[in-house]
Amino acid sequence: MTGNRELLGKDINIIGIIGQNGKSTIAHMIHHCYLALEIHNEMGTSTEIFKKISHKSYEKKVKDVIIEVCERDIKEKKVGYIDFDTLIFTNSGKKIEINETWTMKRPFIALPINKTAVINIDDANGVDFCNMTIADTITYGLSELADIRACNIEISEDKTRFDLHYKGNFIYQAEIPYFGFYNLYNILATIAHFVSEGYDPMRIAQLLPDLPQLEGRYDTFVTNTHIQVVIDYARNSEAVYAILTSLKEICDGNIITVIGADANSTLHERQLLGKTVLAHSKQVIITSDNPRNEEPQEIIYDMIKGTVRQNYRLCIDREKAIEIALKLAKPQDIVVILGKGHAKTQIIKNKAYPFCDKKTAEYLTEKFEI
Repeated sequence: MTGNRELLGKDINIIGIIGQNGKSTIAHMIHHCYLALEIHNEMGTSTEIFKKISHKSYEKKVKDVIIEVCERDIKEKKVGYIDFDTLIFTNSGKKIEINETWTMKRPFIALPINKTAVINIDDANGVDFCNMTIADTITYGLSELADIRACNIEISEDKTRFDLHYKGNFIYQAEIPYFGFYNLYNILATIAHFVSEGYDPMRIAQLLPDLPQLEGRYDTFVTNTHIQVVIDYARNSEAVYAILTSLKEICDGNIITVIGADANSTLHERQLLGKTVLAHSKQVIITSDNPRNEEPQEIIYDMIKGTVRQNYRLCIDREKAIEIALKLAKPQDIVVILGKGHAKTQIIKNKAYPFCDKKTAEYLTEKFEI
C-alpha cells in the first residue's frame, strides 16, 4: 500500500473514481477545476497514471492525482496497492446484494477511517456503499438524503440549470453548459469532491461553466437541413439509456441511432445493449464498433438475438451506417452516433484504421447536402 507513496511523494493527494459510467467526465471536471484553482494535477486510468506522472511529479509540483478505476483493474488486483485519499462512487446501474462478491465494493471496504468516500446516494447501492465504509462520507444526488443536492432542475439541449443545496440549505443557482441528468450527477460528484476537501461549493459551481468540454461526450452540431447530430462515447446499456432518454425529452422529431458493440463485450451485454437502443430510438442502424478479431456480423447478430422489434437496419460498414442515418433523418430529428466518441481509429482484425465519427458525419452532411 505504500509503493505509490514512494513513487509519487507522501504529499500527493490520490483520488480514485469508481463506477459503471461517468468516470472520465468527472475526472475531466475535477482536473480542470484544479487547474482553474492553479493547482497542478494529473489524471488518467489506473493502468497508465503512474507511468505518466512518475517522472514529472516533483518537476511539475503535482499536488493531486485523479485515477479512473475500472472494474477489470480491481479484479486483476492492479489497484490494490494504491493508497487512495478519496474514492468517488458514480453508479452501478443495478441493485446488488451487499453480501455478494462484488468487485466495486472492495476499495471502499479497504478505505481507512481518515480517508474520504464521495457517494452517489441515489444509486441503487448508494446507501450500502455508505454503510460499508469506515471512511468519512459525503453524498450527492437529487434526493433529500444527499449532502450535495440539486433541486428545481431545468435541462435544455445546451445547458442545465439547478438550485444547489448543501446540507439542506440553498447555496447557489447554477447554470452549467452540460446536457442531461447523467451529467448533472457528474457535476454534483465534482462539487461534492471539492467540498470534501474544504472548498466552498458555490466557488466550485462558479468554475464549472468555464471548463472545456470533454471531446466525444455529447459532441453535437446541427446540419443545414436542421438535423441535430450527437456523437457520444456511451457504449453500455446504462449509458445508452441515459443519453437516449434525456434526448427524448428535448427532441421535437424522431431519434435515429447508429451503434455497435465492442468485441470485448459479452453476449448478455450485447443483447441488453440492443434491447435498450431499440426501445428508445425510432430507428436504429446497427453497425461495427471495434470488432477486433471477431467477425463483425456475429457481433451485430448478437445485438438483435431475441428481439421482437423491427425498427433496425444492419450495416457492417460504419461510414455507410452513418450515411443511412443521416439520409433517413428529417428536420427536427436527432441522429445519435454512439460508442466511439473521441476515438480516432476503428480496430478491425486487431489493426487500427483511421476513423472519427464526428469528422465522418460532417463530411457526409457536406457531401450529400444534408
